[in-house]
Amino acid sequence: MKIAIIGSGNIANTHAQELTGMGRKIALVIGIVPEQTEEFQKKWNIEEASTDFHRALERDITTVHVCTPPTLHYQMVKDLILAGKHVICEKPLCLTAAEAKELYELALSKKAVTAVNFNVRYHEACGAFRDKVSSEDFGRLCLVHGTYEQEFHVLPADYMWRYQDALAGPMRATTEIGSHWIDLVRFLTGEEIVSVSATYGKFTPDRYIKDGMMYETSPDGSEKIRVDSDDAVIAALRFGNGAIGNLFLSEVTHGRSNYVSMEITGTRQTISWNSEDPYKLTTAEKFGGRLCETNAFAGGFPNTFSAFFREVYRDMDAGVPSAEPAYPTFQDGYQNAAVCEAIYSSANNHSVWTEVR
Repeated sequence: MKIAIIGSGNIANTHAQELTGMGRKIALVIGIVPEQTEEFQKKWNIEEASTDFHRALERDITTVHVCTPPTLHYQMVKDLILAGKHVICEKPLCLTAAEAKELYELALSKKAVTAVNFNVRYHEACGAFRDKVSSEDFGRLCLVHGTYEQEFHVLPADYMWRYQDALAGPMRATTEIGSHWIDLVRFLTGEEIVSVSATYGKFTPDRYIKDGMMYETSPDGSEKIRVDSDDAVIAALRFGNGAIGNLFLSEVTHGRSNYVSMEITGTRQTISWNSEDPYKLTTAEKFGGRLCETNAFAGGFPNTFSAFFREVYRDMDAGVPSAEPAYPTFQDGYQNAAVCEAIYSSANNHSVWTEVR
């Protein structure tokens, strides 16, 4: 098997690190900036470095990791599948449901092994969480409440591709962190979100750049820019079985490095978990208090990538997708994109309830 990585930034380094730890040899890296791509090649002892995407199509590459900004995913992934490659794509798969559905159906027709890196579901406690929600003790799903909060985009902050519509698209919190939460709730409950009502928070649309940093006010010699993507999202949710829920996303919450939380209520129990205490899972019943279970030997956040890759590569080694893949596939990427698109549509249309299509 020969593996290629497209991209040479932070997330591409994470992919390379996990592949190397699995004993997988990377044959090709493709980047935009020649110097950065060559450094990436040397760091991970890669056979070839190129700035030409077509090298991944032309060479005898088996599997390609797409670690590029979201607007580049659709055409790259489509070309790769048509060229007979298996693909692991960073989230979101696409920025529209129509494009994601096309890639999903194309992958099916070509019998390609395809996956989207929704790694949060691979926290070990989330597997136990899912088992509890599916048990008779839990009852019927009624309520879901959750958050995903970060502080990386609090100003001042680095100016990067995430603030450029040409690369990131019109969404930011929705697709960057919301897509992970959406995948997690689908994984835990087995239910689909069927409609949403969303509100966006865009707190500092006018910003100022100087020396690669963005500021709220204008330092001497700065350039004014406009950032219209979402800093935060509040969304009400309806699920296919009649359950309701709410979601809070923020990329500007001070003190939250990478905080994911989920509380799910059934007719008999409430189960809750959060990523800042990732080994603990809490179960509650009426008048019974809260029972906290701890798995001290569980893998933390860094190992979620490894668990995801190992599961996907079982099918990569076989050369065909399994009948019912346990990892997040392009079908999951399609369903996820449809929810993100509905959130965006609702938030830009006075929070009107919007069906997920």
